Amino acid sequence: MKRTAILLIVAVMAADAGAAGFRQANQGAAANGMGNAFTAVADDASAVWYNPAALTALEGTNLTLGAVFVAPQVEHKTAAVTDETKSRFHTLPHFYAARKLNDKWAVGLGVNAPYGLSTDWDPVNAVTREVATKSSLKAVYTNLNGAYKVNENLSVAAGGTFVRMDAVMNKKIENSGAASQNIEQTLEGDGTSAGWNLAAMYRWNKWNFGANYRSKVKVGIDGNINLPTTGIFAGVLPPANNRPGRTTITLPDTFQVGAAYRPGDDWLFSAEADYTNWTTYSQLVIDYQRDNGTWTQTVDPKNWKAVWAFRLGTEHKVSENLKLRAGAYYDLTPVKNYYFETRNPCANRLAFSVGAGWSRGNWSVDASYLYLKFMERKVGDSIQDNGSLTTGTELAGTYNSIARLPAVSASYKF
Repeated sequence: MKRTAILLIVAVMAADAGAAGFRQANQGAAANGMGNAFTAVADDASAVWYNPAALTALEGTNLTLGAVFVAPQVEHKTAAVTDETKSRFHTLPHFYAARKLNDKWAVGLGVNAPYGLSTDWDPVNAVTREVATKSSLKAVYTNLNGAYKVNENLSVAAGGTFVRMDAVMNKKIENSGAASQNIEQTLEGDGTSAGWNLAAMYRWNKWNFGANYRSKVKVGIDGNINLPTTGIFAGVLPPANNRPGRTTITLPDTFQVGAAYRPGDDWLFSAEADYTNWTTYSQLVIDYQRDNGTWTQTVDPKNWKAVWAFRLGTEHKVSENLKLRAGAYYDLTPVKNYYFETRNPCANRLAFSVGAGWSRGNWSVDASYLYLKFMERKVGDSIQDNGSLTTGTELAGTYNSIARLPAVSASYKF
């Protein structure tokens, strides 16, 4: 039954902006301006996400509300055609709240979307339409942390996370001899789960050293499949008209380690290594119910690999009210050519960012812009090229992608 029914309930999305696969590392405007080299910095309420151990250094109550906006473009060229995804503007909102309880303890709450985004290939003309047309994924994390100051140099933190995931997956199944019999296969699903995290921050002289670990999260997805079958497909595909389906996807565990150096009051430099354990995404098993009430299964191999990203950032204090930021990173793809698919035309990527922060009294505003360039990827041997029942599909060719990520946040402390 492989690829003859629903390939995916939850799958990877294209033009992701932050880190390997469909992870979104960009979860704060200030961090975005420093190339997300923020684990050893984490000097605002977004420390709830980037390094909760840094919460003990924040005074009073700190609130941050903002969003990172993602504008991706993906192009696929073959010898005969050029396809592009439809232009979409995605919003990744974030909210962080931090409270210092006393000299030793602090707590923090964060709500953000660290996994997701979407692709939308032309369902009529794209040569890859039988692998994927419309795909959409959103995983929202609600994270609660407690931080403890061990001594003047060391702070540690631990927390728990509630995760909700929603997905939409569509693709075409076509009959080469009768276009009127073409099928639009659709699927929607959602699920919830939980995870945990640990963090540490060590301050010594002009240096900060930070580490942040987040556990993998196994999400059970329940959804509805619509696979109407007519004509030639009636004898090949078991119909599933608005029938239940289920699968499980395991979001990866991640680990960041970084160092920050402040030679004086005016300058800050930061470097970071970011690990994403995508070996959790080895295959996708789909169980779904046919119209006759029996259940069947599809198995789709992924075999992603664990990867690293390397980040650099800097911040310059121009005045008591104004800070300027810049950053860069290089991120490796977890997707091997053999398992390449257009739901996530992933490639190694290089990013550059700039940003600024302005403060007055208890208020501050941060804004940044990150430009992400995916390295050109040539594909010629993906197993997804055999995904069609009757008409053939062409994933082979050259893929080029970029993404633009402006971000803004407003913060208040009291």
